[in-house]
Amino acid sequence: MKRWTNFQGLMLAALIFAVILCTQGPVGADEIVTGDSPVLQRIIKNGVIKVGFNQLFKPFSFTNAKNERIGIDIDIAELLAKNLGVKLEKVIPGSFSELIPMVQNGQIDVIMAAMSRNFERAGKVDFTDSYYDTGITIMLNKANKLKIGQVKSYGEMMGKLRKLGKEDQLIIAATTGKGSIRSIPKFFPQAKVQEYPTNEESAEAVAKGETHIMVHDEIFLNTWSQDNPDKTLYKVIVFPKPYKPDSYGFAIAKGNQSFLNMLNMFIADKLRDQGYFENFMRKYMKK
Repeated sequence: MKRWTNFQGLMLAALIFAVILCTQGPVGADEIVTGDSPVLQRIIKNGVIKVGFNQLFKPFSFTNAKNERIGIDIDIAELLAKNLGVKLEKVIPGSFSELIPMVQNGQIDVIMAAMSRNFERAGKVDFTDSYYDTGITIMLNKANKLKIGQVKSYGEMMGKLRKLGKEDQLIIAATTGKGSIRSIPKFFPQAKVQEYPTNEESAEAVAKGETHIMVHDEIFLNTWSQDNPDKTLYKVIVFPKPYKPDSYGFAIAKGNQSFLNMLNMFIADKLRDQGYFENFMRKYMKK
């Protein structure tokens, strides 16, 4: 009996491997059990997940020099689509406030927009567990007329304003529709609020001296200050300690518990345990 050549052995191994693949069936989206979630059923059926992003919130969602949409939330959405075995469709609304109505009426499947989780929003959508814990802090124009240019914390600032009797003279820049604006009545009850349509315009107002401070998520204020040294160097300070804790979550339409469970496991397993979020953060944040 003739001995088998190496080539014949390799051909037999390849044939056996091909037979195994055929008997296993397709791997990917077809294997996902959608349960009671109409949104997850739609995603798997269409082979596409539509994700709504923030227009401009660096480092979570922004455009680069090539006008490409990039950021932490973009990378997270691409990772989710890959793990679901579907394609990603990026949806950028005209304004941040459009995101919740869009997910409610099915224009998008998920909101990934560095959206703060709060009670009012939870009455309209379901939030996942937090995928990023942050806090609301203050950016101060040091060259202000209230004589609070040297303070470095919320407590120190408010104590000095009370001592000077100028709490009602404080002018705060805040972005319309953002969660940070909700903290103002409690923490700055006598202050005047000047609203701006975008985070960048709010920050510019502080740098120009149109307002005394801006309140927003610490990551945005620190990133904006780093990216605009000509406007902030020696003029502006971001308080290192937030005066109010905050957290970001994905948001989906109500009535999709199976999908919500899956997203929570995605956050726990992929983003946290496997370290993807830390890698994405390192990719976009300056050292």
